[in-house]
Amino acid sequence: MSRYAKKTDRRPYEERSFSVRAVHRDRADLHKLAEVLIRLTLQETGESRAAREATRVPDTYRAATDGLAASEAAR
Repeated sequence: MSRYAKKTDRRPYEERSFSVRAVHRDRADLHKLAEVLIRLTLQETGESRAAREATRVPDTYRAATDGLAASEAAR
C-alpha cells in the first residue's frame, strides 16, 4: 500500500493569519436582542435546575402508586 498523501495545500491553523473588520449596519433591534438573552438565560436556568434536581436526594421516600397497589386498595 502507498503512503497517505495530503491532497490540499491548506496551511496549518498556527500559520494562518486572521483579521477583524468593522461592518457598519443599521441599528440593532434591542427588543429582539433582549428577548433572545432572556430566552437563553431561562433555558440555561432550566438545564442547571434539572441537573441539580437529578443529583438531589429526596426529602421523603414514598411508595410508587402503580396499578397493583390500586387494585389491592380496591379489595
